[in-house]
Amino acid sequence: MTTIAVTEAAPGGRLKVRLAPGLLQPRLVTRTAGFAHVALVAGGATLLGGDSVSIRVEVGAGCTLRIEDIGGTVAYPSTGRLSEWTVDAVVGDGGVLVWESFPFVVADRAHVRRRTTVRRGADAQVCLREILVLGRTGEAGGRIVSTTDIRDVDGTPFFVEELSLDGGHPQPGVLGQSRVLDTAIMIGAEPEAEATPTGTHEGHVLVLARPGAVARAIGSATHAAHVDDRWRRWTNRAERRTE
Repeated sequence: MTTIAVTEAAPGGRLKVRLAPGLLQPRLVTRTAGFAHVALVAGGATLLGGDSVSIRVEVGAGCTLRIEDIGGTVAYPSTGRLSEWTVDAVVGDGGVLVWESFPFVVADRAHVRRRTTVRRGADAQVCLREILVLGRTGEAGGRIVSTTDIRDVDGTPFFVEELSLDGGHPQPGVLGQSRVLDTAIMIGAEPEAEATPTGTHEGHVLVLARPGAVARAIGSATHAAHVDDRWRRWTNRAERRTE
């Protein structure tokens, strides 16, 4: 299991950061009294059939953690063996978690289950980005079931979704003939009210019943379907909270 944990600094010091490698290797980029930036690097070819990647994230009260993938992930063809990618995160009261994932490519004949579970304390904010790509160049893509479960620490749901995609059997109303799904999730803050500027990459936005929103874009390629501009605004706002 890969572990990333940040806790409050001693007076006048920097955040305490605990890193433990698994199939993914965490690397500390920088840290201050209230902020830590950690990069994730693959320790080898990932995901092969039967691989199980498990990541544990702990953000202490009042701390801000940014996680950034270095390079994307490819789920390679398998002989029917399921691969798993599991993230469990806990964000303490007033904490902030920002995690930007690079493209997660599901090759032909790959079969993947991806789970992201987040438990958040009072006034915590969470920004997650996930880019799913069905197939490498010239491929239709394999199968992936992606589950996102974000709740308060007492179990009250905030955003819960299960998305099933199969490049060999596209479904109308999901991706159709598109290959790329870019999703940005912001939890714990109201989305901005300004109009979308012409020519920007914002995606379509679903405003949640509780403070938060989900932005999505779909298309045939990553350069043509992304939510970069909105993601940048959301994360800049989130990280300024604990400066």
